[in-house]
Amino acid sequence: MSLRIIVLTLSVLFLAGYAWKNWFHALLGGIVLFAFLEHPDMPRTIAGVPGLNFWNLLFISIGFAWYGQRIEEGNQWDFPRGFKVVMFLYLAVLLIAATRALIDPTQYYGGSRMNLFLDFVFNPLKFLLPGLMLYDGCRSRERVKLAFWAILAVYFLLGLLTIKSMGLHFDLSSGNELSARAARRLTKDVGYHRVDLSMMLSGASWAFIAFSRGFEQRWIRFGLFGAAGITLMGQAVTGGRTGYVTWGLIGLFLCVVRWRKLLPLIPLSVAIVLAFVPAVRDRMFQGFGGEAKDGKVEQMDDTSITSGRNLVWPIVIEEIEKAPVVGYGIIGMQRTGLTKWARDVLGDEFAHPHNAYLEYLLDNGILGFLCGMPIFGFLLLRNFQMFRDRDDPLYEISGAIGLCLLMSLIIAAMGAQTFYPREGVVPMWAALAVALRVWVQREGTRYGDPLFPEDSPVLSEGEFWTIDAAGIPIRAI
Repeated sequence: MSLRIIVLTLSVLFLAGYAWKNWFHALLGGIVLFAFLEHPDMPRTIAGVPGLNFWNLLFISIGFAWYGQRIEEGNQWDFPRGFKVVMFLYLAVLLIAATRALIDPTQYYGGSRMNLFLDFVFNPLKFLLPGLMLYDGCRSRERVKLAFWAILAVYFLLGLLTIKSMGLHFDLSSGNELSARAARRLTKDVGYHRVDLSMMLSGASWAFIAFSRGFEQRWIRFGLFGAAGITLMGQAVTGGRTGYVTWGLIGLFLCVVRWRKLLPLIPLSVAIVLAFVPAVRDRMFQGFGGEAKDGKVEQMDDTSITSGRNLVWPIVIEEIEKAPVVGYGIIGMQRTGLTKWARDVLGDEFAHPHNAYLEYLLDNGILGFLCGMPIFGFLLLRNFQMFRDRDDPLYEISGAIGLCLLMSLIIAAMGAQTFYPREGVVPMWAALAVALRVWVQREGTRYGDPLFPEDSPVLSEGEFWTIDAAGIPIRAI
């Protein structure tokens, strides 16, 4: 047994036990461990039992501790009505799509029904659990900030692991070399695919900058800007071009809407990255033409630009048109035989359409798309409204972090990703849950309530709070 597995085992055992004393702090520790969830050293099963692993055992312990302690604290569910509707529809689409696959896996699916259940029912619901618990637990400013520290720590650690795996080699002057090295090393060393890492880190660097705006101490601000730089450098060496575009669009949006003074940070960051990793420029413009080594002018290559996606997208669209209303159920790309066709005809592995919007339409049809996608629009709008609210700095940082991480998925979904919950979006859903808690508390201030209990004015001896005829809290003696 390696030292890393021993450390991991001890960490999981400690957090599982500590949860019964303080489930919230144990939860934050469990979230940080997500940086290592896909690491090759992380045991996938215990005693060969499917679904039995360290992470599941840890969150079972935290979940039971949370459930028991929240009853003692008297917490009540207070989800906004609109969110309850869109969340119900989102989960309904997921469960219906998975049920259809369980009923008819088709001859093209090589796994078992147990694998289908674990991968597309149990795991997606499990990956939403940390967000649910954070929403319930973040009922103070201190807890909100602690939650954001833990969430951003995941991205920081992933950035460090990515840089450690790839190294900042000045000889990485070729885009092809950068992409090939990232594909070869990152899955083995970090556990996440380079395209997924590029998406995850594209919004994270801006999230660090957003979080820095909640602190007055310069050393904390400089530290968070440094973490943003490390995260950005980690994203750069993934070679994920969709992630590059996503990073730029997120930054441009945030700066134009509110952070206009930070606009020069975009070209400055690009210049620094290119100075350390020249291959990023080559990778970014790969396929767009230019002068070749022999002096001839190369023409634009759509296949190179889209990494072959332009070959499979038309076939996926044709398949969607055959069942446009309800689709084929989850992993429709595999279960319809399109993956086998791509392997036999194109000579490439396309386990999914490399476009989350097409995947969702293929699996769920237009009806499922219209029912499942509103949750992303709801959360995008709420976080945008908080980002523009100047009444409390916590609104800005909560809304901005939620926007950064959600936009990273929505934009990068044009070239890859999925809208089903999975490992790579757990920190995103956690951040959105915390931001939603701040939104709910913010709505309470309209009726005279403090944002959080610690914001209540200190009462003098003999004073107490009462409610007037209009429902506004007032001091009484």
